[in-house]
Amino acid sequence: MMTPSAPTLILKDRRVAYALTDHSLTVQEVGGVTEIFPVNGTEELVGRPLRELAPELVGSETALEEVLTGVLPRFQLSWVNRETPAGETTYVTLVNLPFRDQTGQITGLLHLTEDVTEIAELDQRLVQQRNELRLLRDRLNRQNEALAAANAELRRLDEVKSVFVSIAAHELRSPLASMLGFIEILLDQQVGPLNEKQQEYLQIVQQGAERLLHTTDMLLDVTRIEAGRISLVLQPANLPEIVSRLVQEFSPQAGAKQQRLVWNPPPSLPLALCDAEKTAQIITNLLSNAIKYTPSGGQITLSLSPAEEEGYLQLAVSDTGVGMSPEDQARLFTRFFRGDSANKTGAGGTGLGLYITRSLVELQGGTIRAESEPDKGSTFYVTFPVADAPAPLNS
Repeated sequence: MMTPSAPTLILKDRRVAYALTDHSLTVQEVGGVTEIFPVNGTEELVGRPLRELAPELVGSETALEEVLTGVLPRFQLSWVNRETPAGETTYVTLVNLPFRDQTGQITGLLHLTEDVTEIAELDQRLVQQRNELRLLRDRLNRQNEALAAANAELRRLDEVKSVFVSIAAHELRSPLASMLGFIEILLDQQVGPLNEKQQEYLQIVQQGAERLLHTTDMLLDVTRIEAGRISLVLQPANLPEIVSRLVQEFSPQAGAKQQRLVWNPPPSLPLALCDAEKTAQIITNLLSNAIKYTPSGGQITLSLSPAEEEGYLQLAVSDTGVGMSPEDQARLFTRFFRGDSANKTGAGGTGLGLYITRSLVELQGGTIRAESEPDKGSTFYVTFPVADAPAPLNS
């Protein structure tokens, strides 16, 4: 059972003031937190028109009359802002209910004014934050649209570039092949004898044409990889035989730099599931780089063994060359990248070899990684799936 002070405590806690009026809307009684009325003091409020306690009701006389006659069960104005004498903005909610006597007859209005400043300010902040989020979302949408358009344009330009590079490489390859054929005929002295100086000059031209032909071949490989037009024939292959053949081919090149080329074929290994031609290209790129970036008198070592991951073979190509910094290793397999150590050697290159190598390795379901230290050499590790193992998902 509520004590007599309980209603007063509730009104105070909720910051509600009330006023009872007669049919003429003249205030007969007030209570609660009356200081939220525009006119303070309970004695001064009694006998005043309701519109002086709630000036926001001016213009709502019809609705109030309908409440007095029982047509409307209530009339409410929510979150009405008011200016205090100190210039602060407050918010109130005005509720008007029919007040009935013991017989149930409507004798006037029960007017409630509730101070809702705190919740109204919170709601305003929420509305403002929603508006800011909406603006941010719209801005992000516009930026995403702009990025999508820019990406589409970049893709278009990349396609144009790929087509141009492909056409240019094809157009270069044919005359270069012809040039090399004629140079070989001249060097063989099939059309007449050459003196020593003429032979020297022709060999220089031949070397330049071969480098250019190699570059065009790499550009063609890049365009095929990026366009997804690399075709692989994955079948069981004897990996030690492929490595042995390539070591034999590169032995004269390593010997010319007084380098030791070390390869001890393992006695027994399962067949690898790979494309023999593309695998030879992978090993060729690694051997060529090892010889190129290893100084005279250095050593290149190849080893083949089961990989730590079951179902794979691992080829390791180690050298005692210039090595690489951690920064260079992070970008090693990207297009057109040449590390600082490579530039210091003065060795030529396009920065495409390892990018192509990584692509060919991954297309066959393998992995490639490198370990290196500056001035201490590098080791490249390549894995190939075993032929009788379950085929990798990305093959």
